[in-house]
Amino acid sequence: MSGPPGMEDPISAIFDLSDRVADMVPVVRRMYRYTATILVIWVVLMAFVALLTFGANPYVSVLAALGLVAGAIGLSLLRRTDRFFRTFAQRHRSIRLLRDADPVVRIPEGRTPVERFARYLALSNPRVESLLSDAPSSARYRASLGAHGRTVPFDLVIEQRSSGSARWFGVGDPGFAILARLGSATPTVGDLMQLESDTQAAALGLAAAPARIILLRTTGGPLAEEVYDYAVGHPVFVRWGTRRVRLNLEIISENADGTYDFVPHVLGMP
Repeated sequence: MSGPPGMEDPISAIFDLSDRVADMVPVVRRMYRYTATILVIWVVLMAFVALLTFGANPYVSVLAALGLVAGAIGLSLLRRTDRFFRTFAQRHRSIRLLRDADPVVRIPEGRTPVERFARYLALSNPRVESLLSDAPSSARYRASLGAHGRTVPFDLVIEQRSSGSARWFGVGDPGFAILARLGSATPTVGDLMQLESDTQAAALGLAAAPARIILLRTTGGPLAEEVYDYAVGHPVFVRWGTRRVRLNLEIISENADGTYDFVPHVLGMP
């Protein structure tokens, strides 16, 4: 049954509106950089004036201190706004990729499930493909990561090193890290919680901000309801440097028909 003539599909209209907002990302990023630069200069000037007039002119010193506090608050609010817009842009990109993607994802050739999965990551993401082409050693198999005096095992670790400023000041390229572990055919909520805990413990030792954490199943089939709900509805928060990164806990299964099954289906990451 078709709609009345001239009526636009509401779902398509919503995507069109989101596309228009997403097209403004470069402009908003430039505005953010200019505004952040002005606020940083303002904070530095107010701090200089407050120190210079301290004791000599209390009235000016107090005004400068108030200006310093206002600038710092403005810079903090600007960073939060930028973080929100980044999240929107990334979510829109993921939804668009999911809408346009082939619903059937074939498993590439490989000797082991982990090798096949690493090849899939390279084939499905240009950043991963470029990284592994330029630096094959960026992919480590059966890696043990340090975590507060102990080691935690992962079957696959792919890292693109971040800049130092991104790690300690939140400015610059954060790189990305993908962590994957082989799981049982019937994973439990405890398995997911253990993977989450190990990722949080090992994150500080990574050379880049975590982008994906994955439990890889070598067999398909339905998941237990509580496991599915935990994976879909439970975000993982990981501390890395000065950042608090929000991740999805993914379960990816190899089906007998040679396809992958994703819970949830995350695209556009890293």
